[in-house]
Amino acid sequence: MKSLSTRIAVVISSILIGLLLTVGSSVEHQLTQSIKSEDIAQTKTHARTMLASLQTLMLNGQGVLAREWLERMRREPGIVSIDVLRQDGAEAFTDTSTIEAVNRFLQQPRFSRQPVAPSHQAEGQELAQISRALAGNVVVDERQAAQLVIYMPIKAQLECLVCHGYDDSQMRGVLKLAVSTAGASEKIHAMRLNLWGMSTLVVVILALVLLFALRQSVFRPIASLRDALWKVGRGDRNVKLPVHRQDELGELSAVFNRMQQQLSATEARIGAVMNSVVETIIVIDDHGLIEQVNPAAEKLFGYREIELIGQSVAMLMSLNFRPEHERAIEQYLAEGVGLQSERNRESECLRKDGSVFPAEITISEMYVDDHCRFICIVRDVTERKEYIDAIEYQALHDALTGLPNRVLLIDRLQQGVRNAKRGQQTLALLLIDLDHFKEVNDTLGHHNGDIILKLSAERMATVLRGSDTVARLGGDEFAVLLPGTDQAHAEQIAEKVRGVLEQPCQLEGHTFYVGASIGIAIYPEHGDDDVMLMQHADVAMYVAKRGKFGHAVYKEEQNHSSLSQLSLMNELRAAIDNEELMLCYQPVIALSTGCISGVEALIRWQHPTKGLLYPDDFIPVSEQTGLIGPLTLWVFERAMSQSCEWSELGLELRVSVNLSARNLHDARFPGQVTELIEAGGVNAERLRLEITESALITDPEYTTSILNNLGAMGVHISIDDFGTGYSSLAYLKQLPIDEIKIDRSFVTSMLEDESDEVIVRSTIDLAHNIGMKVVAEGVEQQALYDKLLSLGCDAVQGFHMGRPMPPAGFLRWLKESPWGLNKK
Repeated sequence: MKSLSTRIAVVISSILIGLLLTVGSSVEHQLTQSIKSEDIAQTKTHARTMLASLQTLMLNGQGVLAREWLERMRREPGIVSIDVLRQDGAEAFTDTSTIEAVNRFLQQPRFSRQPVAPSHQAEGQELAQISRALAGNVVVDERQAAQLVIYMPIKAQLECLVCHGYDDSQMRGVLKLAVSTAGASEKIHAMRLNLWGMSTLVVVILALVLLFALRQSVFRPIASLRDALWKVGRGDRNVKLPVHRQDELGELSAVFNRMQQQLSATEARIGAVMNSVVETIIVIDDHGLIEQVNPAAEKLFGYREIELIGQSVAMLMSLNFRPEHERAIEQYLAEGVGLQSERNRESECLRKDGSVFPAEITISEMYVDDHCRFICIVRDVTERKEYIDAIEYQALHDALTGLPNRVLLIDRLQQGVRNAKRGQQTLALLLIDLDHFKEVNDTLGHHNGDIILKLSAERMATVLRGSDTVARLGGDEFAVLLPGTDQAHAEQIAEKVRGVLEQPCQLEGHTFYVGASIGIAIYPEHGDDDVMLMQHADVAMYVAKRGKFGHAVYKEEQNHSSLSQLSLMNELRAAIDNEELMLCYQPVIALSTGCISGVEALIRWQHPTKGLLYPDDFIPVSEQTGLIGPLTLWVFERAMSQSCEWSELGLELRVSVNLSARNLHDARFPGQVTELIEAGGVNAERLRLEITESALITDPEYTTSILNNLGAMGVHISIDDFGTGYSSLAYLKQLPIDEIKIDRSFVTSMLEDESDEVIVRSTIDLAHNIGMKVVAEGVEQQALYDKLLSLGCDAVQGFHMGRPMPPAGFLRWLKESPWGLNKK
């Protein structure tokens, strides 16, 4: 029963039938009882009349006539039987015992009668009924089918004592009258037929009237509303319902009309938004079929809307990405997951003309009528990727010569070491320092110095293989990486490089000669990692430069600093225990407020004999000898202790601590930090860790795990010296990093060097786009401060605002500096 009218009709009919059965049964019962009561009353009256007639015959002494009268009554229609029963239940008028007793009482033979065989003798239940009647009650017995039996007591009258004075009982006997109830049953049957017939007719008429009224007042308006809703479901927004009634259905029609207006207005607004939004929006179903697109999608992909609706969204993807999409659809249909595993993903899209472009796709999920739909927002990121590639290229290459810079060289050196180790091969690293370059640069100016550098880069490339790497490390220093090269071949290449570099250079009409000093280190003989190879090649280069040998291969005895490094290592170990180390704090200024927002903790060593030592003097030794772990934990503990002291003074400052790459490779480090934080009772939110880009790339997977553990504690993480190392922006987005610090080498000269300003501006914009804040280091003049403020930089750090200071000096600075507690 899907029809509402049918269900209501069934309900009403059921109620009426139930009411009919209930009321009809009650009325039938009452009428039946009434007919039976009337039949009993008539039978009682009949019995009394017969008893009166019988008593008349008996008073006249006509016993024989009484017996004949009874026989005649038994033959009357409707009478089943009639008997006069004595007190003992025996039938009267059948024997001579009563005649004899009367004659004896009268003392003369006055009455006589012939005895007859009795036709009835009361037994069992009938005797009980007779006993009740002899007690003076008229007894009605309806136990026998189709019969009604009346037991009428026969009372002794004064006239009876004339003959029956011998018996002083008040009751002479009982008149038993049994009549047929067929007449009453026929009345009851007729009454039932009439009652149920009339009731059924009334119910049918009432049901038809109610259904007609409901059809006119309820069903028809509901059907109109249903038809209207069907049309709305098919997209018809012009449906209106008439509002002629003032009841609930009229209100419902009015509400429907208002809903239609609001729905039309909402769809119009949504359509306007879809049509005017500049980003491409594609709506697909859970099978990956396109249901809706906006004009921006038509413009981006070159298809008309009619060409896209109903088609698989895979048609808009490049061939390389279609299998991944199809697997995601299959996984979603099978498991209900897959399409949203990455809400933001990068992909390659395909236009109608066959051109491919990089895109960023944002996927969100919505449910309509219990069916899942996916909203895909597609952005063409061609310009952004080109811009990022350009920035990354600048970060990895020397701007002047176009050669790889130190960061890229280190990366390739690490890869070369890994490859050489797997293939059990050798590898050579050449560090090159140009001779006499300073004189040329000082004599003819930086412009001509730059020409010398570019010319030197071009000349070196002519004697190297395509698999070799030549890089500029900075100033007049270069490096050459020679995979699969032994010492003898490396020395040959070194001489070839010296030969091309010693060729004359023509500058401003003058001829100049620039030579080179080259240091050579061989893997694995002179070192088994990039750090050792760089250090040993550097030692060999200075040996060649001091001895004017042209080139020199590293030898152990050349490293005169080994003994001093060992001594320094032992002294540093003692310095941690002897409280010779101290922390200074350099303020970080928020440009939005012009006030201090945090500090960077910088370690100093008050050496007993060498005086104050800076990190560059002992941190490399600590990294090489493994002391960097305890040293970093000491800095952590002191920085957190200082933070607690400041907090007690009402100073809530975030403290930054620098980490080494060695710390990030220590699996115990996150646990040690957690213990220090819990022991010191410091809020982890007030702690910031600074790591360099180069530290990120030594083992990216493991580093990511360590940083995620630290970030989960609530500790903030910054990238220090940003721009001097190699780190993929896509990789940075995966890390719990919320801040980058632009290296001072870009900041200090940005007012004079336009390329540095471009790098700083681009870094700020890119960082903000991926949700990171930016701190500029090396701000040493107000003009730099103002420039960074105009570029939207978040914070600055440098000597212009404050140098690193011990705690006491820092408190004075807070009170006196315009960037301290007193806002500018």
